[in-house]
Parts: sequence; structure tokens; C-alpha cells
Amino acid sequence: GKVEVPIKGEVVLRRPRGRGVGGREDEEVTCDVSKIIRLDGPTKLNWLCKALPLVRRRKMQPSEFLDIITNQRFAGNLDDVMPWGTQMVSMLRSEIDDFQPQQVQQLRQSDLWGRFADSDDERAVAKA
Repeated sequence: GKVEVPIKGEVVLRRPRGRGVGGREDEEVTCDVSKIIRLDGPTKLNWLCKALPLVRRRKMQPSEFLDIITNQRFAGNLDDVMPWGTQMVSMLRSEIDDFQPQQVQQLRQSDLWGRFADSDDERAVAKA
């Protein structure tokens, strides 16, 4: 018959690549406005995904963050056809409690918010 040879087990660890032990992901997030406004839509969305948790943990100042996203050129190259701007606004909306009322006001007056936030969503936020 068939002879089965026992195979020694092995442990496989799956960790996301590029993130070493010690939280290096904080270093990847640039606060350089001139670099960020030149990024394309998906890259800006990625930047926002990394920056929002830093703002929440106060590793990035909310005022510094707002200076970047309320910059007129931040939303300037976002395409109305692609969903990047809308996704950014919905992400910002979910984190809006991390900002002070005057910062929320500043955010709502920004080009990004004006172009990509639906008026229905505005009413939902007003009720909340």
C-alpha cells in the first residue's frame, strides 16, 4: 500500500509588509501641503486614510490637517466622475467629532466639502 511520511508542521506569521515593529506607519504620512496637493485622487484618499487616525490620536494637529484638506488646490485635481472626493467627505464625516465646532465650520466651507458632500448628507449631519 501507500506509505505516508509525516511532515513536520511549520508556523506561518502573516504581517502586513512594510510596517516594522515599532509603528513606522506614522512616518509615512507627510504634512507637506505642496506634496499632498499634487497627489492624484486615489493617493490623496490613501493619505487621508493614514492621516485621520493620526489626528484622532493627536499625532497630527487637527489644525495642520485642516490646513491641508481645506486648501483649494487639494480638491482641485479631483475628478467629479471618480468617487475619490465623495469617499473623502464620507470619511471626514465619520471622524467629524474629533474636530472643534469652528474647525467643522472651516471644513464645511472648503472646496472639497462644497463639491462632494450631498445636500441630503448635510441634513443628516444637522440632525445628528
